[in-house]
Amino acid sequence: MGATAMVANSTIRLSPGWNAFYFWGVWAVCLGCLAIVLWAALKSPKWARWTTQDILIVAALGVLLEVYDNIIGDQLIGPLINPIPGADFSQIQDLPYMFLLMVGVALVRKPGCVTAMVFVNFLLAQLLFGSGHGALDWTDGLTQGIFCDIYIVARRGGVYAKGASSLSMVLDGFMIGLLRGGPNAFLTDWTFDPYLNATYYTWLQMWNDTWTNGLFNGLEAAVSAPLAYRVAVSVVPSLGARRVRAAAADPFAEPADGQAAAGARAGALAHDDGGTTAEGSSGPAAGQATALLDPESGHSEGGLA
Repeated sequence: MGATAMVANSTIRLSPGWNAFYFWGVWAVCLGCLAIVLWAALKSPKWARWTTQDILIVAALGVLLEVYDNIIGDQLIGPLINPIPGADFSQIQDLPYMFLLMVGVALVRKPGCVTAMVFVNFLLAQLLFGSGHGALDWTDGLTQGIFCDIYIVARRGGVYAKGASSLSMVLDGFMIGLLRGGPNAFLTDWTFDPYLNATYYTWLQMWNDTWTNGLFNGLEAAVSAPLAYRVAVSVVPSLGARRVRAAAADPFAEPADGQAAAGARAGALAHDDGGTTAEGSSGPAAGQATALLDPESGHSEGGLA
């Protein structure tokens, strides 16, 4: 036990060369994953192409994530809940963040949506609050979203698919939250902070940061997933349609062109039949009836006067 505690509380200090290797290796992995996600979003038949509506949704939710993450969460909610024992350990302040993220997934449902929302949030944070390393810090934003999008690609259109059960949504939400929090926390302690900020962590700190962020972000996203689906359907009702149903006939609707032409032909035929009947009824019998009623009337053509 003593040796284990000693190792757990020892600081992880890699050489500058190894820190650089891991840091740029993470960049290479992120770019490779980004290429897969872009191919799925632009070329794969499993998903429809991105629309202007999708881009606007991602941009709006990215702004909301930034407002909560760095303004409401850090400045208002964080100071209130930090004195509560275990609040920081359970990552409870991330619950609204994960809910907004899952709403974006439920609305867009396409590869790249998580990375796009998180990256908009991250870029806004850099613009508003500054960044000490510029583009080198982008790995922090990329690793919060790219693995979630790889999971969406691996599900082959199953995330928030039409007709998906609540259990499926909960499991997908858990995986998206797990992949958002766990890898980023591990890589931050292992390579990002040591390489960029010369900040080092113990093995125990790295372990606690990794599993708490992964587990509790997963649970928060799992809880948020069904509610996020309801919000998405209320915003875009067509997302909740399980199948296309024929619309009920509207008795006051204007007829289509083909139906109008058919109706006109039917009316013309009925008019012709009515004319023929009328002419038949004006034959000799009709003439005799007229003569009986009016003896002074005569035939307009031939016959006895």
